[in-house]
Amino acid sequence: MRIVYIGNFDYMWDEEHVARCFEKLGHEVMRVPEKKPMRVIVPAILEFKPDFVLWAKLRVGRPSEIIRICKENNIKTVCWIWDLYFGYQREHQIKNNNMFKADLVFTSDDGHEEDWKEHGIAHKCIRQGIYDEEAVLLPTEEKEHDVVFVGSENPLNEDRTKLFKDFDFKWFGKKDTNEVRGMRLNELYTKTKIVIGDSVYSPHYWSNRVVETLGRGGFLIHQEVEGLKEAYPHLVTYKRGDYKDLKEKIAYYLGNDKEREEIIKKNYEWVLDNHLCSLKCKELCKNL
Repeated sequence: MRIVYIGNFDYMWDEEHVARCFEKLGHEVMRVPEKKPMRVIVPAILEFKPDFVLWAKLRVGRPSEIIRICKENNIKTVCWIWDLYFGYQREHQIKNNNMFKADLVFTSDDGHEEDWKEHGIAHKCIRQGIYDEEAVLLPTEEKEHDVVFVGSENPLNEDRTKLFKDFDFKWFGKKDTNEVRGMRLNELYTKTKIVIGDSVYSPHYWSNRVVETLGRGGFLIHQEVEGLKEAYPHLVTYKRGDYKDLKEKIAYYLGNDKEREEIIKKNYEWVLDNHLCSLKCKELCKNL
């Protein structure tokens, strides 16, 4: 397929890793940085003659014009994002943001199909994948950290505020989400015994923290969410809001190194078989 991809390609953790995975599958990808002016973007699309135009947030000057031109030229448009929208502070964007006016919208939210339909949006869930080249299990090293969390402070996440109120752990990315990215995450996880998992609660939704941790060799304990254990059968979970349960599981696995390492390998192999980014790209193309 020929794909025009509108996005941010400055960093691997933005849209660049997805573009590379499409290319790995044999597709031709023309990257269009969001900062390009419309007088450049539109002719580029028409000249390339893509099978579809793909975007994440469609943060361009006149997004409605892109959509109009694609429709007039029978070019399919696709939005692919991993954020949660229903039941969260950004829900209003569903009505107002042009990115959702694509012919097809793929997100990681599998709990609001009726809501998507009510908004007239053709939606399907595709779970998050980790960039193939970074799904690397590094040799086990001497542990420097017992418990860590990687993510922003996010004061709007009440569960996270309660969760970390009286926990002793090392926090990475609290003020700067780019503090530890890419292969540096692999290095961190191989030196860490336990990673606490948390994302804004929504049925059948979880953040990419799950795949990014398990696919880099981290031992993750994540709150229970509907559908999570089906997607990751070897994942260790704790009852949502039950921090006594979390503390007990942390204490148990801190004292059982062999069992912890066995679970790490099982989860890592599961990610390789089911949750690589290239597999998600293949799933998207199949749905098209």
